Amino acid sequence: MDARELKKLIAAGESQTLEFKAAFSNEAVETLAAFSYASGGMVLLGISDKGKVSGLALNPETIQQWLNEVKTKTTPSVLPDAEVVAIDGKTAAILRVKEYPIKPAAVEGRYYRRVGRRVGRRVGGKSKKNTSSYPS
Repeated sequence: MDARELKKLIAAGESQTLEFKAAFSNEAVETLAAFSYASGGMVLLGISDKGKVSGLALNPETIQQWLNEVKTKTTPSVLPDAEVVAIDGKTAAILRVKEYPIKPAAVEGRYYRRVGRRVGRRVGGKSKKNTSSYPS
């Protein structure tokens, strides 16, 4: 993906399959797990919730560390694809995951599902942020 394509994604805003995060965090891992439960999606890192490019400070090992963290925190292991893109003189990263055939993926024993533009935690067959039942 080039900067022009990334700018189009940012302009479209967060959606069922797109999430912005200023930095890598456990929330990014939860979002990737939720995307794997649904139809897949992308987490754009270095982009604020409002769509502003904040950028990231990356070293040669950063992306691999993030991928390892996603893999080790999820069961079954979620394995995203990663890409680094230069945009407006800053660095952003894209973590992309496809829909997984084994559902749902847990993050440290908790299950997540994408509900609109938010991630809800599954509790007892129901989402914590949305009380609708999970499909089988």
